[in-house]
Amino acid sequence: MSKWMMMVCLVVTMFAFAPLDPLTDQSIVETGITPPPDGRPPTGALQRTDSRKWEITLNIDLPLFHKNDAVSESIIVPVSILDTWWRVDPRSFRAKVSVDLFPVADVSANLTVNQSRSGDSRVEISIPNFVDFRLRTELTWVVETWSCQLDEIAAAKEQMPAAWPEEVQRWRLASPGIDPQDPQIQELRRQILQRISADTPPIYAAKEIIRTGSRSLKNGDHKEGNSFGIWSRGLEMRGSSQALATEIGSESDVACICVALLRSMGFPARPVIGLVDRSKRSANSLSNKKLGMWGEVYLPNCGWVPFDSDWIRGGVSAANRLDQPWNGFGSDSEFNERVPITHELDIYQTKAGDGNRVASFLALCRLKTKLDQPGQGPTDILVQTALISRGRGQR
Repeated sequence: MSKWMMMVCLVVTMFAFAPLDPLTDQSIVETGITPPPDGRPPTGALQRTDSRKWEITLNIDLPLFHKNDAVSESIIVPVSILDTWWRVDPRSFRAKVSVDLFPVADVSANLTVNQSRSGDSRVEISIPNFVDFRLRTELTWVVETWSCQLDEIAAAKEQMPAAWPEEVQRWRLASPGIDPQDPQIQELRRQILQRISADTPPIYAAKEIIRTGSRSLKNGDHKEGNSFGIWSRGLEMRGSSQALATEIGSESDVACICVALLRSMGFPARPVIGLVDRSKRSANSLSNKKLGMWGEVYLPNCGWVPFDSDWIRGGVSAANRLDQPWNGFGSDSEFNERVPITHELDIYQTKAGDGNRVASFLALCRLKTKLDQPGQGPTDILVQTALISRGRGQR
């Protein structure tokens, strides 16, 4: 086992949503400036409806850890604080740290919630000054989620804007696992342009792009995430370029392809990583949630419109009209049953012996000393998710 082996247990539980008590037993510091406005409520044709609240606990275990006393080290957890479809109360973050199974005094478990206008909010948990020890950290926070409703008739009256808002510009560029300039993406773009025109409403163009991307792989044999009680390293994915080159990929790869295609056509688009139900059972099932990925595309006078490329892949054919609602795009009364965590992708190359896996998705935890080393850092991550219950939001 690698000395950087991390075991991560993600548990979602329901609890009583009483007013938050003053922070007396944890050291929590909020830094940065006011969160960016890309978490603004939807406008125009897009609405958010019923909300739910969830408590997420992330258990991080480093079985053998050697820390140089001269180097400041922390565990970094990227958590999107503010989004159109969810909101995290920064005051709800709590952390517990133990060394060799013995709790560390609270003063050694400083927790910082960093928020920035670039959208890469993260939680930082300082690691105490010990060497050759087993470190265990428990991070807990509360997230409120909303369902969504899109009036597609009203949205179809909108035209492409002359310029996109500043806060969404970063979601038009290349990012880990998503390359809008890849030649394969550009070829799909050329095919799409034969089916739409400059007069096509943005909503219809976005739907055609997502349909094309969702059907771009011949084989989706990779599994990802985990079901109840099963450990995995997280989301298995190759990224848009490698998946298209081999025509094989996971559900996450399909989402990355759709996001890359949307960006290649000028749309701001981004992935969302969280807990989702991929079974054929009710979305309310407690035991079928696992780590998964869906997407968001920014439409004019609407905001961030969610879509599920896997649903569209399985339920939308070439015969489905663009001016008719699609399951998996824009409207979902049970969208509040998804438990989001982050928009940030961080892909690490796998090690020898991992078979035909080309890359692993790792975004739930990182080491601060590895932040400036893309593709480096802990690669052997085990993730286990379980949904225990859920609670109604207060709004």
